[in-house]
Amino acid sequence: MIIDKICTNLNSLDHDHVHVYAIWGVGGLGKTTLAQLIFNDSRVDKLFDFKLWLHVSNDFSIERLAREILKCIEGDSSNLSLMELEPLQQRLQEKLQRRRFLLVLDDVKNESNEEWNGLMQALRCGCKGSAILVTTQSMKLADTIATLPTLVHPLSCLSESDSWLLFKHYAFGVERELESTEFETIGKAIVKKCEGLPLALKVIGSLMCLKSSISDWLCILQSEVWELTDEGTHTHILPSLKLSYDNLPPHMRQCFALCSIFPKHHEMDKQLLVELWVAYGFVPSRGDSDLYDLGEEIFNALVWRSFLQDVKECIFEGVTTCKMHDEMHNLAQSVMKYECSSIMSGEILKFPEEVLHLSSNDIIYLSNEVMAKAKSLRSLITFEGFSRIPTPDYIFEQRYLRVLHLGSSSDMLTDLPESVGNLKFLRYLNVSRSKIAALPNSIVQLQNLQTLKLTFCENLSELPEGIRYMRNLRHLNIHGCCSLDHMPLGMGQLRHLRRLSTFLVGQGVQISELQELNLLGGEFSIKGLTNVKHPFQAQSANLKKKQNINCLNLSWNWKNSKEDNIPVNNSEGILEALQPHLNLKMLTISDYPGSRVPYWMGSLVNLVSISFEGCRRCESLSSIGKLPSLKVLELKEMDVLKYLDDEERNNQNLFPCLDKLIINECPCLIELPYIPKLELLQIIKSNEEIFRSVKELNCLKKLTVEGCHGIISFPSDWFQGTPDLRSLSILDCLRLESLEDGLQCLKALEELQIMGCPNLRCLPDGLQNLEKLKSVVIGNCEMVKLRCEKDVVNMMDVNSNVIFWCSEFRRTYDPFRCIFGCICSIAWCRGWIHEVEGVIQEG
Repeated sequence: MIIDKICTNLNSLDHDHVHVYAIWGVGGLGKTTLAQLIFNDSRVDKLFDFKLWLHVSNDFSIERLAREILKCIEGDSSNLSLMELEPLQQRLQEKLQRRRFLLVLDDVKNESNEEWNGLMQALRCGCKGSAILVTTQSMKLADTIATLPTLVHPLSCLSESDSWLLFKHYAFGVERELESTEFETIGKAIVKKCEGLPLALKVIGSLMCLKSSISDWLCILQSEVWELTDEGTHTHILPSLKLSYDNLPPHMRQCFALCSIFPKHHEMDKQLLVELWVAYGFVPSRGDSDLYDLGEEIFNALVWRSFLQDVKECIFEGVTTCKMHDEMHNLAQSVMKYECSSIMSGEILKFPEEVLHLSSNDIIYLSNEVMAKAKSLRSLITFEGFSRIPTPDYIFEQRYLRVLHLGSSSDMLTDLPESVGNLKFLRYLNVSRSKIAALPNSIVQLQNLQTLKLTFCENLSELPEGIRYMRNLRHLNIHGCCSLDHMPLGMGQLRHLRRLSTFLVGQGVQISELQELNLLGGEFSIKGLTNVKHPFQAQSANLKKKQNINCLNLSWNWKNSKEDNIPVNNSEGILEALQPHLNLKMLTISDYPGSRVPYWMGSLVNLVSISFEGCRRCESLSSIGKLPSLKVLELKEMDVLKYLDDEERNNQNLFPCLDKLIINECPCLIELPYIPKLELLQIIKSNEEIFRSVKELNCLKKLTVEGCHGIISFPSDWFQGTPDLRSLSILDCLRLESLEDGLQCLKALEELQIMGCPNLRCLPDGLQNLEKLKSVVIGNCEMVKLRCEKDVVNMMDVNSNVIFWCSEFRRTYDPFRCIFGCICSIAWCRGWIHEVEGVIQEG
């Protein structure tokens, strides 16, 4: 219904350019979820130049909101932090002018007309059809800000029958059946107490799933918590949430409550949460199990019980984030009282003498004056810092600190003071992205330190020699420390190390230091393998016994890799001696000077991803084609490789699970085997003969061909073997002259991009018949004589959502006749709108 209203108002004759829609209802009803469904809907996606989402909560500051909106539009916020309100508003108007936008303001609480009108003044310059969607718990606010009464949407509670279905889904799942009508009777009575609130039903349903007896169910139904009042606080806590919290094991209650150190709506890093829990001793030990693995179990349990939600996993960055519902955050805050606090812009630290755990979105709010008042801090966390000011000295005088996470605020930190050695209780220290060149020697006095994060400290040139005495160190992350060229002696003495991002061989440090570090896990890199002289030295690293490593990077790091004097150094035997455990999931081999892959490669049955980078002498990848779990294969800068699996070239059963293949700068690779499940194929700066070797890729969905200068045309029947292809990109193929007419058989094609092909004469016939085609992008193809009526206008008639762009507008189009006919589709190509307007004015 709301989406229909947004679409209807797009071209309405109403005098308001920007319409305000309001969704209101009590907490836990699903306002944010509904707004997300609207925000992500494909119909809405096509209507706007850009979409923005802001969490507002209590801080309805026009200055903050203007800054946040600009940050969403521009990306970089470094030059916005010092701007005052008036220039911020002017800049915002410039960015929104003649642009159609959708802005979601989630959880607005401020009912001041004056401040709302001040914000709208900057937003009214948007194009006709722009929309602002507000979620709020205030009916008065919703009625006030909506531009029309019909744009107010009161969100109702779930019906009794829907409430029961939702509760039953969580309480019994798909496998567990209702054991008796008594469970159903008690369950329906519990459902009534949830009053139709989805959050309450999910949480209490997850709790009941763990209760197996009638007496347990009755105990929950008859609990006095259902009659809970606000107990003198200003925050309403849903009884179902309090009941579920009370039924958590004690250690889980501690872990959940500590999450209130983060502000509402903050995306919390799973790894950081687990490290905090371990640092405080909240994770109970269990046999020989890794505490960090047990911490992940707690995280998963809290997600399953809906205490944490909106889990997002970014595979490429290796980061998992989550959020807390506002009502859950209120519960956590009520448990921690004033022990946990977060200073956001414009806020003052309340009860600084009582606060134990403190966070801030900008280090500017952590002045020496504030730090002097908070004398008993146990945690200090900063994130998303705008400021470019030095880190306050007083931070390093908080003698009771267990956790110090300076995050992005440490980019002005040039050195750590010697006084850091006085933080005797410190267990977690993160100064990533700082300008530190060397750590003070006093850091070795931190005998309780478990986690030390120095990622992307690009000036860091050495680690303290005494780091081997920090016997409790479990995590050492030096990823991205490009100035660091060796490890200190004695790293092998850190027997408790479970995460070591990188080990550098050289300057007297032998690879044998790794021999006893068998607890290492996660992602692990060994660099400088040119400094390993004999296979027996490599074997002493004992990689085969390190069963917790799931991602391994092996790098030789020699320079001028195309020169003839590349050191071989028994490299094939050394790589053979570096056999990892069978549990390995991802493997990267870089700058390997040998000519063949090791024999153990074929035994890694759990391997999911392999990447070869700069292995310029490697001639064969025999045995990798039989790996049963391999899904991703990346080949980069392999000068002499001709076949993916030389020994089994005619075998039809190779690569049974491979779905992603990237070939980059492999000039001799001329043949691909039949790969039955391949979905993504990228061929970059490689041999065009590859296309003649394989004609059946029935599952292929995305194909990118880039920089293949030898290709003049594709085989005439090649595209017939890719019936499911949805995205085709052909980039910088300088000699490409023709695509024949093969594209017309790609009935599933949705995106077509052709850029930088100056000799391409024309587009193939039949594009207008591709009903699923949504985006056509043509650029820097000077010889293309586009048939406007046939290739563009007809395509617009069939698919009104097609985006079409050509860099040669002025030469290839009759500006008035053709452009005006399809202006509605072209106008939403973001940065291209001004180019289109210029063409129309000339016409």
